[in-house]
Amino acid sequence: MGSFLANIQSDVGGVTIACIGWLGSIVALATIRIWGEIIPRAILLICAWIMCITLVFVIPDVRVLQNFAYSFMLHFQLIDWPVINQLLCMVGGFLWGATALAYQRRSRGACVNCGRQKEIQDISIAGNRFGEYATYIAIVMALPYAIVRLAWAAGIPLGMSNTAAMSISSQSLTERMTEAVLGGLPICGAILTWGLIQKWGEKFPHWFYYLGGKRVPIWFAVIPATCASVLLILAGLKISPVIISKILNGSINTGNWGELGPSLFWLPWGIALGLATISYYQRRRGHCKYCIRF
Repeated sequence: MGSFLANIQSDVGGVTIACIGWLGSIVALATIRIWGEIIPRAILLICAWIMCITLVFVIPDVRVLQNFAYSFMLHFQLIDWPVINQLLCMVGGFLWGATALAYQRRSRGACVNCGRQKEIQDISIAGNRFGEYATYIAIVMALPYAIVRLAWAAGIPLGMSNTAAMSISSQSLTERMTEAVLGGLPICGAILTWGLIQKWGEKFPHWFYYLGGKRVPIWFAVIPATCASVLLILAGLKISPVIISKILNGSINTGNWGELGPSLFWLPWGIALGLATISYYQRRRGHCKYCIRF
């Protein structure tokens, strides 16, 4: 649903992808080779970040988030080659992002590991309340989808059309459990997001078996939060135009808003979660073990 590349023909798309791939290889080599210095820094950075954004946010569609959610129920039947290909594209996109970030830091004389420069104050969002606001926004944005799904699991046809509501009472236990899991995941995500601004998000609670009282490894929180943010943003980018279009033409109304409407919150949820994660990372990263800068 909502794929940006749904109407591209295989013959045109194949040639285009091959050409972009060759161009990308040249750009990647230029960032680490001496001959790359003849190419303006801005051009290499623009190309690298475009490759990153395209592979992470443009090519994948909602099926990536869908299969991620279903994996918690050990349901893998929907994973096919297109989904695997999208996952591989996302991995490539992350590698392009790392390449662009490393080149950007190295070319401006900053530490490649942390990005800090000598005699330049580190500008971040960790020192003010912006990160805290982003965290609370992410928590609130997670609730609409969760509330609707949990209501369906309880047999309440919240936001359903009359036709769809008739099937709620006849749901099997498996179907109810599926709705409960889909509603519970955003709730769990909201709780973990709250941890980004709580003490237990930096140090394991004492009741936590074996790890109680120990510091939470920074990447233990940053990596899952980043992945969740990316999945929500890419899914939100694809499904939001579809939902808005349906609202404008009357397909989504007050009688059936719960069937697609809550997904409209995915995009702001993902963006807010990403900002909250950046704030958490900047607040906790401390001094760099390579350049010894704070």
